[in-house]
Amino acid sequence: MKPVQYTNRDGETFYLHAVRLKGGRTLYVMRKRASGALSGMPEGYEVREGIHGHVSVRRKRPRSITEVEEQLVRNVLSHLRPAGYELDFEGRAATVYASALDRKSFAGSIDADFAEGFAEVLTKALAKKYPPELVAMFRARRREETAKRPRLYPLLRFVLTDKDRRLFAVERVCFTGDRAWVRLEALPLSAALMKYLPHLGRDSFFDLI
Repeated sequence: MKPVQYTNRDGETFYLHAVRLKGGRTLYVMRKRASGALSGMPEGYEVREGIHGHVSVRRKRPRSITEVEEQLVRNVLSHLRPAGYELDFEGRAATVYASALDRKSFAGSIDADFAEGFAEVLTKALAKKYPPELVAMFRARRREETAKRPRLYPLLRFVLTDKDRRLFAVERVCFTGDRAWVRLEALPLSAALMKYLPHLGRDSFFDLI
């Protein structure tokens, strides 16, 4: 039987392995080595790829954002901002990421001044209380010279807050460090996307409060 494998967004292929821990527990991991890989995914587990291409194995989690809603986010973002952004769907949140350090990724959608300004804000904010995900990503800059893709930073997210009415809270990242995210308002997803995605790459983004 063929081993379980997964190819990430960078074209790297990983294989499923089992690591025996002390106490009899088993840890499932993805490695680039095919030798010794498992031929089946354990029941109740799934492969998860992070925004930077990191591949891991975790227990399956219930889906909060529907496939239709996910496709809607992708379509609207692609239409309004065709380049320079990527999406990550995790739990109840759909998060928009952008790279402020690679000016090429902003071509056609974000001007260079915005890119440089965003990078400067991130640098200064490291000394303050800052969102954990941004701190971790910024520390990873030491690996950028050999990375195949630019580091990405969360800017805007849509969090499902009302499952029955399908309302999503719109939140933008907080640059001052007072809070991780600034919550703006809760809207139906289509309305939230059309109202807030156009601010990406513009000065008006920093005025959203």
